[in-house]
Amino acid sequence: LVLVAPTGSGKTTQVPQILLKHKLLDRGEVVILQPRRIAARLLAARVAEELGVPLGREVGYQVRFESVVSAATKIRFVTEGILLRRMIDDSSLAGISTIIFDEFHERHLYGDVSLARALDLRPDLRLIVMSATLDVDKIAEYIKPCAVLRSEGRTFPVDIRYEAGEAADAFSRHADKGDTLIFMPGAYEIARTIDAIRARPESKGRLVLPLHGELAPRDQDAAVARHAQPKVIVSTNVA
Repeated sequence: LVLVAPTGSGKTTQVPQILLKHKLLDRGEVVILQPRRIAARLLAARVAEELGVPLGREVGYQVRFESVVSAATKIRFVTEGILLRRMIDDSSLAGISTIIFDEFHERHLYGDVSLARALDLRPDLRLIVMSATLDVDKIAEYIKPCAVLRSEGRTFPVDIRYEAGEAADAFSRHADKGDTLIFMPGAYEIARTIDAIRARPESKGRLVLPLHGELAPRDQDAAVARHAQPKVIVSTNVA
């Protein structure tokens, strides 16, 4: 299956649950590939919360140096290198019935090689390629025969303004009662921006938090958790 649906439409969290609900995982788990460790961990936590089960039981994740899964796991979020290593060690992929290649438009080497390898391993292996923006004709031709499904979703109005100055200046001009999300290219820029925002009087009463892949899991969780105070999250594009 090739599934094209907009960012934020819920395909990453809902498709694995649909497979589970309709008993399509009775003969093996679904493995969902994620380009980033933080995404694999947080998505697994979200799906476990929606299903009302402890993380690591029916829903788990596996990234480099960390595995939160069990014999009961049916939905497993992994980074791309984990799956490729599994293919090398066990070409039968025992216990796996479905592989979801998520965010495929990002086109990482591990993901491309894993998809090519998956097509050769088992004829009964279900493959789902998902993306918000994807050259559908090319990927469908490559993995055919396959179904193609498009979900158009819905959009909400967005006010776009172009302004001069640094992010802290824009924050001071437009700070209101809601949360603020600021994108920066890396951890160094995030740290500088946080220092600049914390020095502004408009940041009083707000949590100013970083979010990027190099943070400890506890700090990543703090950025995405619900808080009574409004948040200012300064993040890489992992957000």
